[in-house]
Amino acid sequence: MNFRQTAARVGLLAAGLAVVAGGAGVAHADMDRYTSGSHSWRTGSGEGAPNGMAAVMDTKADGNPVYTRYNRNYPSTELYSLWNKNGEGTKSYSGAGGVIWDMKACVSLSAASDDCSNWWSDDH
Repeated sequence: MNFRQTAARVGLLAAGLAVVAGGAGVAHADMDRYTSGSHSWRTGSGEGAPNGMAAVMDTKADGNPVYTRYNRNYPSTELYSLWNKNGEGTKSYSGAGGVIWDMKACVSLSAASDDCSNWWSDDH
């Protein structure tokens, strides 16, 4: 297991413990993905659009932008990207839409392949 995989698993474990302890920053997210520098999740956007917004947060002060890749069941099934280039601790949110059913979190690395989590997929 390389450093990135270990760091991603440690981050995922810490986030899971925070959820169990009730201290998670995103209390109602049901789809979470993590890397060693980013966190993405889906969140409800109110009546008529449950789980209809994607969010991504930069979790590391490394100067690398983060993004999430996701698709939804409406208005089309195309693959979307949501970027956050504002630095550590900042969050970006997509507009509301259909249910997001696949998602992964990524860190954009200029000198190497991007560091991305595995896909999370709901049955659809």
